[in-house]
Amino acid sequence: RVDAFIAISGEIQDRIRRYYRRESPVIHPPVETDRFQPSPHHDDYYLIVSRLIPYKRIDLAVRAFNQLERPLVIAGDGRDRDALESVAGPSVTFLGYVPDEELPELFARCRAYVLPGEEDFCISPVQAQAAGRPVIAYGAGGALDTVIPGETGTLFDEQTPAALAEAVRAF
Repeated sequence: RVDAFIAISGEIQDRIRRYYRRESPVIHPPVETDRFQPSPHHDDYYLIVSRLIPYKRIDLAVRAFNQLERPLVIAGDGRDRDALESVAGPSVTFLGYVPDEELPELFARCRAYVLPGEEDFCISPVQAQAAGRPVIAYGAGGALDTVIPGETGTLFDEQTPAALAEAVRAF
């Protein structure tokens, strides 16, 4: 039998309560924030750092930024890369794998970090905030623990390209 449950986010805490009828404290995963520093200048691109797999919903961001015609830079690789590149417009750039030592500068210089999928807890938005950059995230899962609307970013309520595009425009 389990003596105690520990959740990594409020979302997981709710699942533990719902399925196991037990309470659990939330202990967020460690994030090495010291290596991320704000930059005095930022460039005009939005950023995603992620594995390119279906549940991450990178497809939403690609379609939204195609509509917006604003620059989106995607760092990461995965089985969906070819499919995503085939629907991406000229404003979407795929970097592929980016070495860990290059990520702090990439985060620090973006206009905002984009999190289109629902995650139990996601480290990348915390890294973006440590680099002084706001987050535009789907308002579910771990993003609810780390993104404070109007303060550290903005949330959108529906996982559609239109909802994400509207959140980017409002941002």
